[in-house]
Amino acid sequence: MSSDERIRKRQGPFRTAMLIIGLSMTIFFIGFGAWLLLVPASIPDLPAEYRNIFGVTVLVYGIYRGWRVYADYF
Repeated sequence: MSSDERIRKRQGPFRTAMLIIGLSMTIFFIGFGAWLLLVPASIPDLPAEYRNIFGVTVLVYGIYRGWRVYADYF
């Protein structure tokens, strides 16, 4: 049995804690990616092209994490 299967089958406080952590990290990554893209002066020493690439990458990763939380817990 893989660790993913054990987490999905387990009930109780561990599953609830992992759901809360997963949701909060999803919100963090989506918020951080959006902040990087929407606030041009967010990191002044970083060129705009790199900031945009990093922001899109973080945003896509946040969406992926959200999808994994949804698939695992709902």
